[in-house]
Amino acid sequence: MSLRLRDLQQILGKFTDGNKGTAISDCFIYMENDQGGLSEIGKIELQESRLIGKVNSSAAWRVVLKKDQKYTYLQSTTYKQT
Repeated sequence: MSLRLRDLQQILGKFTDGNKGTAISDCFIYMENDQGGLSEIGKIELQESRLIGKVNSSAAWRVVLKKDQKYTYLQSTTYKQT
């Protein structure tokens, strides 16, 4: 199942109780890789996916999180190898 932007908005709203300016709203965003390392998110892009027949629908767009190019090695505390 893919996460939708609306799902992400709900999750983030729960972390901050819908308030802006909390300690959590100022924290950094990371993405876990296949080895349990964490990459800092440096950029978020809205991209048109250009699927035939999907113009003007939610399938015509995607949100892409891009990692920051600088190397910072952090290990996820919840990583479970499968």
